[in-house]
Amino acid sequence: MYKRLIIFTALLGSVLSAYAQITPQYYNNALLFSSQFYDGTARSVAMGNAMTALGGDLGALSYNPAASGVYRYTEITLTPSVYSSITNTSFLGNSARADKSRLSLSNVGWVGSFETGRTRGLLNFNFAITANQSNNFAYRSSGSGIQSSSSYLGSLAYGMTGIDANSLTMPENDPTLPFYRNPSSWVLGWNSGLVDTVANGLFRGATESIDKDGKFYIPGSLNQSYYRERTGYVEDIIINASGNISDIFFFGVNLTLQSIWMNEFTSISEIAGDPDLFDTGFTDFTREYRMTTSGLGVSVEAGFIVRPVAGLTIGGSISTPTWMYLNETWMESMNGNTGLGRAALDSPLGESSYRLTSPFRWNLGVGYTLGGFLALAVDYERTDYSGIFLSDNNGNRNAFQYDNEYISTYYQAVNNVRAGIETWPIPQLALRLGYNYYSSPDRDFDFSRHYASAGIGFRALSGFFIDLAYQQQCNQSDNNYLLYDSYETFEAPVTSERFRDWKILLTLGWRF
Repeated sequence: MYKRLIIFTALLGSVLSAYAQITPQYYNNALLFSSQFYDGTARSVAMGNAMTALGGDLGALSYNPAASGVYRYTEITLTPSVYSSITNTSFLGNSARADKSRLSLSNVGWVGSFETGRTRGLLNFNFAITANQSNNFAYRSSGSGIQSSSSYLGSLAYGMTGIDANSLTMPENDPTLPFYRNPSSWVLGWNSGLVDTVANGLFRGATESIDKDGKFYIPGSLNQSYYRERTGYVEDIIINASGNISDIFFFGVNLTLQSIWMNEFTSISEIAGDPDLFDTGFTDFTREYRMTTSGLGVSVEAGFIVRPVAGLTIGGSISTPTWMYLNETWMESMNGNTGLGRAALDSPLGESSYRLTSPFRWNLGVGYTLGGFLALAVDYERTDYSGIFLSDNNGNRNAFQYDNEYISTYYQAVNNVRAGIETWPIPQLALRLGYNYYSSPDRDFDFSRHYASAGIGFRALSGFFIDLAYQQQCNQSDNNYLLYDSYETFEAPVTSERFRDWKILLTLGWRF
């Protein structure tokens, strides 16, 4: 009699998650797309993006539309950048390091100032169009090790318990049919011969054997490895209008269109240490998953800057939720070698679209300038990530009930602080320092980040200027997850990651 413990809740969890530990989940991506780690210009990054009250920088338009109101001239900027993420991984007792670097265009923009000819009241009104990058998704992680305590194929087979095998078979006249009824991993595992039936609705993976008492076990060592890579960005395309009232009060509004793109790839492999120990003839297998998400977001922002006394400025802004319209495509593949021979199968290309609504966001800032050689600023930003929600194209949130419940339960409001200083030791040379603190958006895990930045700037009498900035994450973010579902008494290996990032920005600009 074959024995395999069947727990309904565990089985249901397997069906719902579809082995999503190495597959992107909607609540994870909802947080990724809603988070903002501003790039902008080299000057704004070097000052920790603490420009809410100072303004006068196209990078600051992402968090205060009034930042353009202080301009009394026309300015054009271009900011190429290099972003790099470094991940240190511990997996099955082995350590590994992976890094992912990406060239970006953090900012390109124009602002024009138009005088009214008045000496009081509305002195000038300004228009600006700029594109500022607000998030970068570059990431890479990998690991490998040897164990015989569990296997991905065993976990896959356990999750299939009770499923009618006939519903998994790919008919010749319509091989895509079972993919619309079951998770693609089940269909691929079954049709490639990497998962087989035993009896009474039980399945076993090609990495499993059954002893005389009917218990499942892993007969030999497995070399397990995984690889994860992500790249992409969120770009804020800002159409801005602002004004200056008596050089005391500055106001502005933005229509922001977000361009969103992200590509993800994950793989997991298992190789038999000694194939002769496996009665299925198992030698190796690899499962790969690819997903691309792209879309457009829309939001409206309003902000102000006021100078109550000479040298002191106070700024603030508020942004509506960002309404995102996202499309995704994905494909899964599986290949392996057993006693039946080598098989390689791909799922059909899947496509879907959905909506994501990020929460309100607001900023407050205080700045102080002393003559033309010193500027100090501190900003505070707050947004409540538990207010994120997902829905289908008809606005039905029930289609993402599990993800929305997860978001409202585990995500929380964040309190972000930015600070910066700028000094001009000589009229043509600027030195800058900055600091950013992003509190954790997750209630149960510390995903807080600390960034330090520094920069230098040079301006010529002709109106040309050049700025350079470097930003480094000071702490390491931790992330622990199972490579696949644990099952029965088999414990899935835990992947422990520690990662941080850095970036370099170079701004070329011209004022006239």
